Amino acid sequence: MKKSIVLLFLLGITTGVVRAQESPETLFGNKLSLEHIGFMVDPGAQLSQVAGEGAGFANFRAGIIFHDKLTVGGFYGQLLNDIRPSSFENSLPSGAHMDAFQAGGFLEYTLFSTRLIHFTFPFSMGVMELEIDEEGRYLDYEETQNLFFEPGAQLEINLHRFARLHAGLGYRIMGASLQDATGVPAAGNNLTFQVGLKMGVFALKNLKEN
Repeated sequence: MKKSIVLLFLLGITTGVVRAQESPETLFGNKLSLEHIGFMVDPGAQLSQVAGEGAGFANFRAGIIFHDKLTVGGFYGQLLNDIRPSSFENSLPSGAHMDAFQAGGFLEYTLFSTRLIHFTFPFSMGVMELEIDEEGRYLDYEETQNLFFEPGAQLEINLHRFARLHAGLGYRIMGASLQDATGVPAAGNNLTFQVGLKMGVFALKNLKEN
């Protein structure tokens, strides 16, 4: 009798383990259908410092959204203003300034996306290129390229089913150098401020709603 009870107990445990292995808990549940996939484009702006000087970037992001929670995509940012670090004063002509762009990929997790006001947490990884430019110069100076990482937190507002306004802070952490150039100062680690307008279909099931 005792052996039968023990065998039944072990059988119950084994069955539970097998079921748990067949149906693991996941971030998005066990079903991923097309109606839970979306896409977005996100033009925006970023304010920060590069080489100790104020810098404004025009940014553009695009990505694929899963379950209106996780976004995977890429970004590109172009420096809008001319930067002239103090180190240029005694070594380069008055027309010399710095140009920069940044590009890479990002992951972004969104909390409570159906609420009017909610939060997103982007993490970007890419390359920043800095180059010395001079008006009227036929040949460009050499440029530097550095990896960078940028975690952040954003406040997001649902303006419409297909539009969300967001703004928040990040922190740019410069990483390994891919290319060096004499005279080009380092970008440096810095706080960043971003604002943008996401537009798209955040989940294909939204197209069925009236």
